[in-house]
Amino acid sequence: MIESGGELGGRRLAPGERFNFACRPGLACFNTCCRDKRLPLLPYDFLRLRRALDLPAAQVLAKRVELEADPVSGWPALRVKLTEKGVCPFVTDQGCSVYAHRPTCCRVYPLARAVRPGTGGGPPQEVFLRQDTPGCLGWDQPEELDAAAWVTQQGLAPYQAANNYSLRLFMHPARRGEVSLNQQQTHAFISALYNLEAFRPLVESPGFGDKFGFDDQRVARALADEEELLKLGVDWLAGVLFE
Repeated sequence: MIESGGELGGRRLAPGERFNFACRPGLACFNTCCRDKRLPLLPYDFLRLRRALDLPAAQVLAKRVELEADPVSGWPALRVKLTEKGVCPFVTDQGCSVYAHRPTCCRVYPLARAVRPGTGGGPPQEVFLRQDTPGCLGWDQPEELDAAAWVTQQGLAPYQAANNYSLRLFMHPARRGEVSLNQQQTHAFISALYNLEAFRPLVESPGFGDKFGFDDQRVARALADEEELLKLGVDWLAGVLFE
């Protein structure tokens, strides 16, 4: 999620606190957690989902997601567009059809993660919470682990790293309370963070680096690697909106 999250529910886990949980086919509740949920897509989530679907970003934006304002921060926010029955469209009887590229909210579940920038330039501060999940039988399974083991098991590390990098935009020190972007700024936001195919021509344009303060090596890395292009989009937006 975009905001650090006073809106998160659940009980905060102490560092190293252990809990029992596992999700697997055969449990009576299997797939029910993918129903009637708000499934946010952070920028790296969208990048991975687009790769899984092997579709142009513009097509995914038009048909697979919905745009809203984050209820706490006001930032434009994307979420998965559910079916008419309120189910994630990527769920099958066998489970998630994009499992290897599932977004942060699905990977961290049944926990929730809240994060804020570190103090004095230090690493971001994060906490994990045990969500209230009525009807979930995963808590009754014998597997015991802690939040760190869950992060490893669910392949959350690259998502954490990318989401943490985005904090320099979403929680920019010049931001004052709820943001309110105009139509042009919202278009720039979506292009730089989600529709990288639309952002790339701007980065390729002559004089881009000089105009916005990026050296040639940084621009070259961004044009050679989508993850680096996304980081550049974060920093470009921070400059455009706050500096």
